Amino acid sequence: GMSEKVDMLMQRLDVTRKGAQRIADILEAGVDILREQGFTALTKRRIAKRLGISDGNVGYYFPTRESLWAGVIDYEVKTYYDRQYAGFTAPHDDADARFDEFVRSWFKEYEDRDLRIFFAQLLAFAEVSPFVAQQRDEIYEMYYRETLDRIRALAPGVGEDELQRRTSLVVALLEGLHAVTGFKPELMRSGAVFADELVEQAKAIATGRK
Repeated sequence: GMSEKVDMLMQRLDVTRKGAQRIADILEAGVDILREQGFTALTKRRIAKRLGISDGNVGYYFPTRESLWAGVIDYEVKTYYDRQYAGFTAPHDDADARFDEFVRSWFKEYEDRDLRIFFAQLLAFAEVSPFVAQQRDEIYEMYYRETLDRIRALAPGVGEDELQRRTSLVVALLEGLHAVTGFKPELMRSGAVFADELVEQAKAIATGRK
């Protein structure tokens, strides 16, 4: 909820509760604007207008357009990853269960329309903005490392080059869900069958059976 987000901002940014609340309001408004209208609409002026505060109030915390964009991306992604990783329960020494849980969690996340819109905006604008491309790359680097870590546990003794190749294939498979969930929503609603097949395909790639 909002109070947890405020607590997170207080710890990360070393601001007062009042400051953290104001930053959270700015970033929440920014996330909404980004989802509705994209990055070009994500300005200090639009956020200030939406919140009924002065431009200077937003500029105090986010002096540049890039700092605002980075703040909104970081806030949404951190919130998302906190939620994602809080849900993992597989024991660390059970490589099979950890991989299975990881793939299924991505499948479940694609049911979240707000998240899909956010990432669609991020990926589209990264193609024209080097700054947003850098933000995208940092997010994907984290995602890639997490996938690689789970594949390494599933395939001990496999060389680094081969691990990277398998990781890229698994990431490509999971990323395809972006398009499929919009184009074929019935697949997501088909319940366990499609998810089970996806997990099996990912595992076959990870273990070198494919």
